[in-house]
Amino acid sequence: MSNRKAYSGSQRRLVLALDLGTTFSGVSFAILDPGKVPKVHTVSRYPGQEAGDAKIPTVIYYDKLGRVVAAGAEEPQTMDDGSDSEDGWEDEPLKLEWFKLLLRPQSASTNDTPIPVPQLPASKSIVDVYADFYGYLFKCARTFIQQTYTALGELMWESVETDIHFVLTHPNGWGGSQQSAMRRAAVQAGLVPDGPSGHTRITFATEGEASLHYCLASDHGSTNIQAGKKVMIIDAGGGTVDISTYAFKSTTPVTIEEIAIPACLLQGSVFVRKRAEDYIRAKLRNSAKFSGDVYVQAITNEFDRTAKKRFKGTSDASVKFSNLISDRDQAVGIRNGAIKLTKEELSGFFDPAVTAIVEAVLSQHLQASPQHGQVQTHFLVGGFAASEYLYEQLQKQLNGDGLSLFRPDAHTNKAVAEGAVSFYVDHFVSTRIARFNYGTNCNNPYQPEKASHKSRADLAYVGVDGVLRLNEFWYDILDKGTSVSETTEFRKSLRFMQASCPGQDEPVSTTFYAHPSDTEVPEFIDASFSVLCKVTASLNGVPVSHSRGQNGHFYYQRAYDVVLSFGLTELNAQIAWKANGIEQRSPATIIYDDDFAVTVAGP
Repeated sequence: MSNRKAYSGSQRRLVLALDLGTTFSGVSFAILDPGKVPKVHTVSRYPGQEAGDAKIPTVIYYDKLGRVVAAGAEEPQTMDDGSDSEDGWEDEPLKLEWFKLLLRPQSASTNDTPIPVPQLPASKSIVDVYADFYGYLFKCARTFIQQTYTALGELMWESVETDIHFVLTHPNGWGGSQQSAMRRAAVQAGLVPDGPSGHTRITFATEGEASLHYCLASDHGSTNIQAGKKVMIIDAGGGTVDISTYAFKSTTPVTIEEIAIPACLLQGSVFVRKRAEDYIRAKLRNSAKFSGDVYVQAITNEFDRTAKKRFKGTSDASVKFSNLISDRDQAVGIRNGAIKLTKEELSGFFDPAVTAIVEAVLSQHLQASPQHGQVQTHFLVGGFAASEYLYEQLQKQLNGDGLSLFRPDAHTNKAVAEGAVSFYVDHFVSTRIARFNYGTNCNNPYQPEKASHKSRADLAYVGVDGVLRLNEFWYDILDKGTSVSETTEFRKSLRFMQASCPGQDEPVSTTFYAHPSDTEVPEFIDASFSVLCKVTASLNGVPVSHSRGQNGHFYYQRAYDVVLSFGLTELNAQIAWKANGIEQRSPATIIYDDDFAVTVAGP
């Protein structure tokens, strides 16, 4: 890429991006040599499949004890542990796929199609499964790099293996809880040690932002690097469709700002397949021969492999699932081992996704246009971008409005992995949009003349300062839709009051909340708020003062600021205070509760 700068570090380093996708996964990397311009490479050899493939199926096989027996494109061998078992496990390992979606936030849902819920193996959590697959991807990447660099491969690997920087990708709609789980999985997989030094070697990139960096390296993308130019990225993957909109602030150096709140739709290609499977199952329900699950799966798999990509919306399709001429049932459209699906039937599998994507694209335009003007250029990437019907329908919609849609090249399924490396190396995006209203709760003096206070009179209490107070006031820090640079800090002044003199090492914990409102946020914390995280820090070094309260008793307090950085792809926190007129700072720990949509216990 012509805009890429030479690596300015003093020693060689390896950047490894792991793209764990819903249906397919991949790994890209760059070797950073001092003074040289980094080049992005993609792992293209994996066990069980031909060289040249940049992706492997996101599939993992477990035995009955929860041990990994195969992954990716590998097929498990017949397992026999020598014991007499009647449960069939020695012959039938548990095949786990689509497990990525189990980590999604509770707020993520679809309106029309049930989300597949795979069964986890015994004693395994979703973090354990992520760890197993991260470990497998890392092993494949290590082998590829060592073999690619032939005689120097082992030496090269030894020179970087203790300081590899990992970029882990995730959908636009995922937040701190998912990032925390992914980091735990990376530690468990042995990618980095547990502790601050290891944790700092992990960076998170949203799939939308990674895809932006990939597009800028393409021929179409490089021509759009103009100050003032706006682009929208539609990353259509297996599970999610991530939509992000950006504007170029400058070209030398390339500086980009996010200009709309990114969208994340659960409308990826697996949901097209699921709608097709449900329809085929219903269509064959009364067939004497073909109503069984074996035939339903065979037809669905063939649809997924061929018709899903080729269908353009202009003609019917014949999905051949058998080589037997005798396989026929004209009542359900089966002849010579093939089932006929009309263009109307096929369109029905895709249209919910198309409609949702178009609506999200229009929403991005409405957010961006008032301040930044029309977004002219759109890039469609991801595995689902190979669907001709999806491309044709989006192109029809956008071209009708005088807008342009591009598919960068024939390998857009590499967009996230390669783009994630570019995200780390080039780091073009410096400003992002706040997804929610962010703040914390506080207590304030009770004011009986206010109706909102009076309605909570039974909750009023006397604080240690002798003042009648109410808890759970909303204390705003950052408003939804605010443009936030990576270097901008947001701080709120807090006071920690207590009746007894506090110990110097006594920690304090503050809960932060998020609220989705586009207009006014409620005055008090209620069920419409969600917990963002807890920030815990030691107040060691923060000066302690004491005062006499209205009740005549002394109380103690420490005043400090919580300092938050929202402009990065991951939330950072510190506490700050004044000592002898000079600001002091101390790191704070961010703790996330698990916010997963589905918790599935193993059998």
